[in-house]
Amino acid sequence: MSHPIAYHNLLTAPAWFFPVFPIAAGLSPGYVATYIGRETRNGQAVEHLAVSQVSTIAAPPGALSLAHLSQVDFFLDSATFLPAAITFNIHPDSNALLDIPVEIDFSNYTAVNGAQVPFHVQKHINNSLVLDLQFDSAFLNSGLSATTFTVGAGL
Repeated sequence: MSHPIAYHNLLTAPAWFFPVFPIAAGLSPGYVATYIGRETRNGQAVEHLAVSQVSTIAAPPGALSLAHLSQVDFFLDSATFLPAAITFNIHPDSNALLDIPVEIDFSNYTAVNGAQVPFHVQKHINNSLVLDLQFDSAFLNSGLSATTFTVGAGL
């Protein structure tokens, strides 16, 4: 089902379930990554990084900056550098000034075909648990052959 979404809610990465996507976007031109420092989060030592978009145009008085609206905070396990949590804000469509916190927690990492996959993912909106995923298994790079992605001559 499609529905309109306010522009200010499109500024943070929608792929929260797969942290590589927002991290890769944060390394693109027009973004700035800031190392906040080592912290303890939920009893775990983490490295805190903030990524946001930058603009050469100043925000009008009383408006939030692009950096604030697009900021995504990453909390990486200090020992493994695997994502432990991602936080960002969403906003009511009619009010970009009202921050509603979203937190995604990743845990129970398991090796699958050489990659570490979080088998437990939780999503909190406004400090309330709204999604709790517990996986029993995962398959990577299965079901598609390499020829599916081969570009033919003359294209």
